[in-house]
This record gives sequence, structure tokens and C-alpha cells, in this order.
Amino acid sequence: MMARTTLWWLGWALAAALVSLFVGERVLAGFGYARALFSGTGVLVVLACTAWRARAWHAAAGDARRVQGWMSAAYVGVALALAGYLVSSEDGMRWLGLTFADEEARSRFRVVCQVLWITLLAVSLLPALGAQLTLGRHRSARGSLEAVEAFRTLETARAGLVVALAGAALFVLGYVVSARDKTLDLSYFKTATPGPGTEAMVASLEAPLRVLLFFPDVSPVKDEVLRYFRALADVTGQIRIEEHDRLTSPSLAREHRIAYDGTIVLLGPNRRGRLEPGNSMADARTLLRALDREFQRALMPILRNRRIVYLTTGHGELNDTIEAVGTRPLGSINAFRDMMSLLGYEAIDLGLVRGLGNRVPEDAAAVAVLGPQRPFLDEEMEALVRYVESGGGLLIALDPNRGFAMESLEAALGVRYVGVPLANDEQHLRQRGDASDRRFIITNRFSSHEAVTTLARAGPSAGVLFVGPGYLEATDAGPEPIFVVRALPGTFADATPDFRFDEDTETRDSYPLVAAVEASMTPPGATADTAGEAGPDSDGADPPIGDASEPASPGRALVYASTSPFTDAVLTSLGTNAALVADGVRWLAREEEISGPTETEEDVPIVHTQQENVIWFYSIILGAPMFVLLGGMLGVYRRRRRSQT
Repeated sequence: MMARTTLWWLGWALAAALVSLFVGERVLAGFGYARALFSGTGVLVVLACTAWRARAWHAAAGDARRVQGWMSAAYVGVALALAGYLVSSEDGMRWLGLTFADEEARSRFRVVCQVLWITLLAVSLLPALGAQLTLGRHRSARGSLEAVEAFRTLETARAGLVVALAGAALFVLGYVVSARDKTLDLSYFKTATPGPGTEAMVASLEAPLRVLLFFPDVSPVKDEVLRYFRALADVTGQIRIEEHDRLTSPSLAREHRIAYDGTIVLLGPNRRGRLEPGNSMADARTLLRALDREFQRALMPILRNRRIVYLTTGHGELNDTIEAVGTRPLGSINAFRDMMSLLGYEAIDLGLVRGLGNRVPEDAAAVAVLGPQRPFLDEEMEALVRYVESGGGLLIALDPNRGFAMESLEAALGVRYVGVPLANDEQHLRQRGDASDRRFIITNRFSSHEAVTTLARAGPSAGVLFVGPGYLEATDAGPEPIFVVRALPGTFADATPDFRFDEDTETRDSYPLVAAVEASMTPPGATADTAGEAGPDSDGADPPIGDASEPASPGRALVYASTSPFTDAVLTSLGTNAALVADGVRWLAREEEISGPTETEEDVPIVHTQQENVIWFYSIILGAPMFVLLGGMLGVYRRRRRSQT
């Protein structure tokens, strides 16, 4: 009778055994005894279930025997799949003594075995579970109903087999597609347009810029490039566009060393630059999206000589290679160095060896002091003060709880740094989901100063990030600073610090975060004397910073209440912080007229945390198949309900 041979619980025992085996091999692979317990138990239960099902098949008769035959074959297939898994595993190959000619042959053997055992497991397990589900629902069948239930059971098993074979076909198809990978880019595409900064750079040229386009007569890339340069020429009147074919103009191509179609040559009065987007739209797409930025990079050497931004070192600064990397939770300043190169500056470390104890080199466009942790020598501090007073540009970024004090710079710049960290419990960046997130200060309060040109133009929608900053205040003596960036009004100085606002001891205010200073001048005679002293790197070829015959420009300084805007973690994530840093350096180097954003049509990457990536991975790998399976089961259930009514 069917009722005595259904063994409705045996399929679920088989499924539980496979789960135990998965836990042992995947979850507890590094725990020897636990792995042996779970994996060994799983294998023994699978073998026991297979033997039990074979015994039931041998004892059955009629329709029950047909059902048990299908089930037995499925159980044997599961056992053989596990044997295939053993053969393809590292332990199995070692136990069996399998050797291979090379690593490629070994890898090919493992791939074939893995495909076979996974396919065999699928085409065996799904029919077995489907049939077992039917047997469990109708395990009380009697008499004339046995033939009907046997028919339903076999139909369910065949349906499971079809699903398994379809899944195996998709699995193989996916492997073939990945091996024969071809990419078709159907994403949005648009060539960048000239930005305000680019327009200012071109307008500042003393003579028109010749733009030589070496493209075939018919070229979609040339059409996009022409659209960009014609727009720039209409606005500035400083662009002369020439179209050439390197094959019909061989002498010109030889003069400019043009070997391939799709090359752009920029000719200034004394220098040249070039862009190479290529003649294929597939190759040029990436560059065209960022054409404004790439054109600025090529134009900068034509506009002026490469200038130097010195970074002080030897006091635990962000760029100090002696300091341990672990002390910099937001990363190094590699992105800042790359930005300096993009803007046409060369970032060079400046310490005692290069003469900081005497004076700042005369070829400095600016000097940056990024997060020192130890005090400067008196001679170094005096050199920085003389540099600013003689017309130089100084950038200082400080963090709370550090061993550096501004000392004489405080009087020279009129700015005092208060090392009490700020926090905001109302508006902040959510990072960890706890109270410590309140130190991630977000603000959109900018002045109209040249040092924040891009952010001032962007308006209230642009915000910058400061991580755990202190704040600034004006001193009673010295030049009057302009606070160009302030925190939002709900920010408080967390004196405790516990990231919570204490009404009795703490105050909410719009604390200054960045100060711009134009320092007063040292008398011309003193400047000339200072400039006449020879430093270790000076060869006497460069003129002094100051000139006694002409009043020199006042020195400039920017003081930041945090070093976070200069770190890789912040600078590479937020374009507004990059604009803040870029405009500040250009203002210090007296190139604020070319400040402004570059236009780009590049796709903004979607960034997930590691936890979010894990959630997305399991949602796709497990969630999508479960959704399809549940949908199929619901469809079968509704069909059966309709047939019963």
C-alpha cells in the first residue's frame, strides 16, 4: 500500500543532511573537529537515506514501486554528486593521488568535475524534494486513490527534473557567456562642455591657442571634439581650430609626431600639449566625458611653468613618511598630490635638509603645513613667518589634541586655533550609526571670498565635510581674518568630549572652520635682506620674493580647522571638498582668476559599505532563486485548488 511506503519524512532528512554538509565544508572549514562532525554526519545521513529508500523500493509493489524507483534513483544521484564533490576538492585529489601535468590541467579538471557534480545534485535533489512534498501531503491515501497519487507524485518529480535541467542549462550558458565576454555599452553618453575655470584659463592667454585636430574627414569623435572647442572659442575668442588628416598632410603630421588618427595638438606661443582621445568612439568615450578636465591638464603647462607647492615634513604631518600609517585613520594624501599635479603644481616635501630652518625656497608657489603632531623649531617657525610677510602663500591644517601650537604664526596671521572638537547632533554624516557620527560635520555656509569661488557659485546645495574639526577665532592683534567657511548654527564645541550637547557648559554656534588672511608686509629693506641670504638649495639664480623698488603683494594664508579635507578618504569621495582644496591652493598661488569647477559627464559610482555588499550578494544569489521557486509553488497550489473545486 502507498500509505506504508511513502516514508514522507525521508526527503527532509536528506535535505537536513545536505545542509549539515554545507555548514561543515563552507562555514566551519577552518575548524577541524567541527568540520569533521558536521560533514561526517551529513555524509552518513545521506548514505543511510539512500539505503533506506532502496529498501523501500525493493519492498514495494505496483504503483508504489514505480514511485519508489524514481525516488531511489534520485537519492543515488545525490550520493554520486557528493562523490563528485569529493573528487574535485583539494582533499579528495590528495587522498586519491591525482597528479596533473601543469596547473592549467588541474584547473580544467576541477572545473569539469564541479560542473558535473553540481548539475547531478540539482537534477537529483529537486525531483526528490518535489515528489516527497506530494507524498507528504497525501500520505494517508488508500485503495483506489493510490494510482491517482502515484501519478501526481511522478508528475511532480518530472516537473522538478525539468526545472533542474533548465537551471543546469542556464548555469552552463552563463559560463559560456562569461568565457566569451562581449561588452555593449548602452549607457548615457554626453561630451563635457567647457567649464568656468577652463574659460578663464583660455581667456588669460596672451595669444590665441591653436588647436590642431588630426582626424579623418568622417569621424564621430571629431564631431564631439569640435563641438567642445567651438563652444570654447565662441566664449573666449582665444581658440583657433585647424582640421587636418595625417595622411593628406604628412609633413605637418611628421612635424608634430602624429602616428595615429584621433590626436589633438595644442600650440601656445612657446609650448605645446596634446590629447589623444583616439578615432574610435568606444575608445574615446571615457575621455570625452571628462574632456574639460583633460583639456585643463594639457593646457596648464602651456599657460605657465610648472610651479611648486612645498609640504613641510619632519613633525608628524600627513605627508611625513616616518609616521606610522595606522595613525592616519582617513588615509594618506596621495589624492592631494594627484590634485596638485592636475592643477599644474608639483608637491615637494620641505624639511630641514631643504632649508626650512633658514628660509622657504624662493620658487615656492605656496607652502602647506598639513596636520603636524609635534612643534616646529623656532627657526622653522620664523622662516614661515618671514615667508608670509614677504608675500608668500601659506596653508595650515590642524587637528585637535595635537602637540603643535601656532605660536608666532598666531600673531602674524591674526588667527587662533582652538583644539576643542566640534560636533553636531542635528545635521551630520551618518557613518557608524552611533553618537560618534556627530563629529562628521557637514556645512554649506561659505562666504563670497576668492578662496571658495566654486562653492560660493554652487549655492546652498553644495556641502563640504569636516571630520572632528576644532574651530578658529580672531586674535586681538594682527591682520583681520575672513572666515570663509563656517559650521552650521547647531554645531557645538564638545568640551567633554562625549558627542552630546551640555547646555550648562557648551554653546551652539556657527563656528569658523576656514580662515583666509592677507598678512601685512615686512618693510622692503628687511625683505630684501632676508631674500639675499643664501639657503641650502639656493644657487642665486632666482630673484628674491620681495623687491625694494616696488611694494610687494601682501602675503596670503589659509587656516583650516581640520586636516580631513586633504585626506584620501574625504578628497576622493566628495567633489565639493576637492573644489574647496583646489580653489584654496589657487588663491594662495595668486591664480584665483582661473578657479572654478570643471564640467564632467562621468557616471557617479554607487558606493556601498562592506555590510551593504554582503546584503546585496546574498539577496541576489539566494533571494532571486527563492522568489522564483515560491512563485512556482504558489502557481501550482492555485492550480490544484481550482482543479479540486
